[in-house]
Amino acid sequence: MDRRVFMQSLAAASLTGTTGALASPPRTRALSSWFYNAALGLFVHWGPCSVAEVEISWSMYRNSNGPNLYWPPEKYLALADQFDPQNYNPDKWLEAAARAGFKYTAFVTRHHDGYTMWPSKHAEFGTGTNMHGRDLVRPFVEACRKHGLKVGFYYSPTDWSFCPKGWPYRGWPRAEPNFLHTDPPRVAGLPRFVDMKQADYDKYFPIFFEHMKAQLTELMTNYGKIDLLWWDGLDWPPGIDIRGKELDDYVRKLQPGIVINDRYVPTRGSRDLGDYNTDYEAKDPTNRPEGAWEQCAPMCGGWSYRGVKARCQPASYLIERLVRNRAWGGNFLPNFGPRADGTMPPEYYAVCNEMAAWMKHSAVSIYDIEPGPYPDRSTCPVTVKGNTWYVHFVDFQRRAAKLKGVGAPKSAVLQRTGKAVAWRPEEDGILLIPAKDDFTENDDVVAVTW
Repeated sequence: MDRRVFMQSLAAASLTGTTGALASPPRTRALSSWFYNAALGLFVHWGPCSVAEVEISWSMYRNSNGPNLYWPPEKYLALADQFDPQNYNPDKWLEAAARAGFKYTAFVTRHHDGYTMWPSKHAEFGTGTNMHGRDLVRPFVEACRKHGLKVGFYYSPTDWSFCPKGWPYRGWPRAEPNFLHTDPPRVAGLPRFVDMKQADYDKYFPIFFEHMKAQLTELMTNYGKIDLLWWDGLDWPPGIDIRGKELDDYVRKLQPGIVINDRYVPTRGSRDLGDYNTDYEAKDPTNRPEGAWEQCAPMCGGWSYRGVKARCQPASYLIERLVRNRAWGGNFLPNFGPRADGTMPPEYYAVCNEMAAWMKHSAVSIYDIEPGPYPDRSTCPVTVKGNTWYVHFVDFQRRAAKLKGVGAPKSAVLQRTGKAVAWRPEEDGILLIPAKDDFTENDDVVAVTW
């Protein structure tokens, strides 16, 4: 059966009991095909926070992981005077990432704390003023291109260090000058934003907008082709005209074909811009998402480097998240934070090495695939390519997989070893029964071909 005939069988599968996969989720926005096929990206949060081994930006809050040794915010901002990564070598990071199967990146160019990782002419806090004009973005971009990874920039449209003349106080328009986290759902009854007339908000936002747009212009014009822009929320009250369509069009004019996420929104605003869904930060979707989507999650105790005592997730965790996302058509963006000296912690390389070994035999099951019929017709996550279902044994307690609505396969083979896997017919499909010694700590993939 060739691919064309196989795909024609999909619609009839539920009626005839023959094999077939579910169609891909509807794509609500057209975007570059590379994103659908990339599967795995590398998120990198880094900055002066790594000097103190505290969480990036959020450690400016007085009640962050209290008692907070880096409050008031000036103590956190002063970390920039010590941030001087003499061993920064992103070539080594990304060589390991490429071997491990990473295909794209999202490098934090500026987080909420406002520190620019490039010598911006439109910032008073960043490498331009605190590191004698050193550019930490360019070496990362060059290493991405050297090792074949797509170049992605994270940029926060919130800047807690922005405080020009006339600005009410640092962190504005938040209502708490002492930088207490006053999000009403977390601390009931406390206002989140300054009690100010709409006209005054409308006066101040354009000042901030031009500041943000100027920095984006530098990022989008100084480093060649940029493949992805990862926004991360706009901390302004609802009702402000944040000029989202204007900024979206501007970025796409500077970088035609760029992929943009959906987080340029005011607090709790509607995510009506962007190319893909990022609702699943450090959590799994409960139902199969529609359209393009991505899950991000920190791997070592926080988004930025949190020290040697931070608990890091093993490669098996990362692979399981990746596989489950691919079975529903999504990507996975795990995050690792470099140390203050510019080196990645050893846990990063350990994970990359283990993933590289897994990719040698099972990469075919996650790239250039279609989401499979899980859980409707399989008790294990499934990805599909042509006439083959890749059945992923990620649940170590499960020792068999029921596939429904399928006939006798041509073959069932363990990807890791090439060994034939036993199966038996069932009334409404087949039961895959790998041998007990076929299971490892990582995802074991069985390729079932008709």
